[in-house]
Amino acid sequence: MEKRELNILAVGAHPDDVELGCGGTLAKHIELGDNVFILVMTNGEQGKHAPNREECLTSLKKLGISEQNIFFANFSDGYLEDNQRVVDFIESYIKKLNITRVYTHCPNDRHQDHRHCSYAASSAARKVAEILLFQGPSTKQPFEPHYFVALSEKQLNKKIESLDSYQTQISKGIVNLDWIKNLAGVIGIPHGDKYAEAFAINHFFRKENEV
Repeated sequence: MEKRELNILAVGAHPDDVELGCGGTLAKHIELGDNVFILVMTNGEQGKHAPNREECLTSLKKLGISEQNIFFANFSDGYLEDNQRVVDFIESYIKKLNITRVYTHCPNDRHQDHRHCSYAASSAARKVAEILLFQGPSTKQPFEPHYFVALSEKQLNKKIESLDSYQTQISKGIVNLDWIKNLAGVIGIPHGDKYAEAFAINHFFRKENEV
């Protein structure tokens, strides 16, 4: 793969959200030499996530993300809002890390934290050239993606292995490893690849010297 360097920020409402939505793509970014940063807006206490963020840190490390690139906002699970405080918080990381692409939730979602995270991240990243919106188990249908990222079997396996760290969520049926693999196949095969992840586009801006 051609080596390059972009600054990528994935913003999720809870632990496990970014791995579910774009874990394979993040693994691919790392293989390409990009810098990947994670911002988790709540600790998932309402969803009975493991204390001390241990599952989340283990999961993200399995994707190849260093702990120094993982940030926690510590907003209250279930009460995340799309307001100036949240927008400013996300924007502070976008500026500090010189982010060039943002991944976050699709706003068409049954979970209020996911919706509010999506809206706040989109506002915070309004000056970032690229915002892509991922799909998760609670995303409402229809989900209409227009941007697709092919995944190798190795990249998909990294995603699955990372999510296998969330035993608290697997036991509840929130993280379903079979669903993850099957969805990657459903997305990839019609486009000529075995596996892929799909994204809706919030915006994708090309500068004067780009196409």
